[in-house]
Amino acid sequence: MPILRLYTRVLELLGKEARLGWLLAVANLLLAASQFAEPVLFGRIVDVLSGKTVAGSSSAWPFLIAWVAFGLFTILCSALVALQADRLSHRQRQAVLTDYFEHILQLPLTFHSGTHSGRLMKVMLNGTDALWRLWLGFFREHFAAILSVVVLLPAVALPELAARDPAVRALHRLHRTDDLRGAQDLRHADGGRGAI
Repeated sequence: MPILRLYTRVLELLGKEARLGWLLAVANLLLAASQFAEPVLFGRIVDVLSGKTVAGSSSAWPFLIAWVAFGLFTILCSALVALQADRLSHRQRQAVLTDYFEHILQLPLTFHSGTHSGRLMKVMLNGTDALWRLWLGFFREHFAAILSVVVLLPAVALPELAARDPAVRALHRLHRTDDLRGAQDLRHADGGRGAI
């Protein structure tokens, strides 16, 4: 079964909880977007610390406070999304388990005389556990990861987009500075050995 069809069928089983599922999907979208905003803030901090004025501010404190607040907000939202995804998955697992058990009890006696009850219980438990894992994984990690890949791959494929990122520029600048300092240290070390 194709993966998209599998996810569609599993998400259709949410039933009354579909609204919460949509809210968790939007929250995952915002968390995926936050993965791109945090490096930009960090790049601005590095720019200010390296002596370049950013947005008319010569102090790194506003950017540091914003970066810390943004990081704490992301952690809090991630924990809230994980908690709600866990609760949703558990409630839906119990609902599907109950529906399956009620369906089995309503089948005629001829069905039960020809089918082993242990097999039915195994199908019920394994099936609901698989649904639980899919719901939990999708709302905790899979949806945000899919969105990140959809956005990250074009950004990596287009180098001019990566070159505009302040964090990438700051890292290149720091790398060049470290290379220059390393070369100066080597020259200084070579000069010191010649004097001995």
